[in-house]
Amino acid sequence: MNTVRIFSLTLLVLLTVSFPVPAAELSPEARHVLHQSHVLIDQKDYAQAAAALQTYMDAAGEAAPPQVWLSLGSALYESGDVNKATRIFLRGHEAYPGNPLLCLNAGITLSELGRFAEAAALLEKAYGLQQTSKPEWLYQSGAAYYQGKDFRGAARVLQRLLKSSPSPRKEWIRLTVHALFESGRGSEAESLLLDYLTISPQEAGYWRLLAKLYLEREQYARACSALEICYRISPPSRSDMEQLASLYHYRNAPLLAAAALKSAYGRTPDRDQALKVAALLASAGRTTQAVAYLDANLKNGQGALEKGKVLYRGRRFKEAESAFRALLSRLDLPEARFYLALCAWERTDWEAARREFRRIAGHKSFRTRTSAFLALLEELDRADSESLQ
Repeated sequence: MNTVRIFSLTLLVLLTVSFPVPAAELSPEARHVLHQSHVLIDQKDYAQAAAALQTYMDAAGEAAPPQVWLSLGSALYESGDVNKATRIFLRGHEAYPGNPLLCLNAGITLSELGRFAEAAALLEKAYGLQQTSKPEWLYQSGAAYYQGKDFRGAARVLQRLLKSSPSPRKEWIRLTVHALFESGRGSEAESLLLDYLTISPQEAGYWRLLAKLYLEREQYARACSALEICYRISPPSRSDMEQLASLYHYRNAPLLAAAALKSAYGRTPDRDQALKVAALLASAGRTTQAVAYLDANLKNGQGALEKGKVLYRGRRFKEAESAFRALLSRLDLPEARFYLALCAWERTDWEAARREFRRIAGHKSFRTRTSAFLALLEELDRADSESLQ
């Protein structure tokens, strides 16, 4: 269940100072290089901006203000060098551990590099350092934990996020459910979803996610019920209904499977689709419905053979014979003749069965099967002869 769409933060690129800083706190050299770099960044000359900032950094060393660290990291990031940008953000964070933006940007770039455990910890820390509430940062921390397969960490952070958010976003709820499930807390995941469904019962996405959770737990009846509700709220695609039909078929509910496929295929099913529906109806003992469905949807004799087979399997041998004879009057089809012989066999009309079996005895596809039936008929003849003596 760990396939989930995760929305990512973008880097907070600092083209201007992101929070008020008294001029006295910035040296003239720092103010100059920041202004110069911001002009270059505005012109998308990121390499020159990075070079100017780096020259200043080489002279100032670790004493450079946080705005310079942020601007240099941003310029490197925009130039496409994520590795260097990450190193700058991390060094800046070491120099200014209380700066939320350095902490945040370090977490974002680490996440882009696939270093999810480090990223998650820094993003969670950045959330705690912020002056105003930015729940998206906590969500990204949970996402990084999840992508690093630390599902317990993800669940912990995301549950904290939901508790602190009066109106959480749908993607936050979805990821929390996934994290809870992957951390072995399926019952909590189910309870969470049901709580939000109590509040928003018309949210089709929650019903779909609940169905997915039930499928993972092999609770197929509940999964089907959740999907049925989901599809009443939001029109399903053909593949959605085919999946639902497969679930019903797996649960040995062929009539419900047939109904799902009828909905999926609409009023103009192709030949293969019509045969699938008819087979399900027939397997449920609804022979008349199966035949009617074939007649309604397969014209010009397309379903004649299958219609005969459905009738045969429903033990309606006379009607099956009529269907096969009608087909054979137009086309000498060995399979139709074989089933015609089987109908006669089931009715104990041995002569009719022998006649039809002999007509296809030389056909490669039916040679073995017909020879077995013909041998049995020979045995029956001998037994009758012996009984008369």
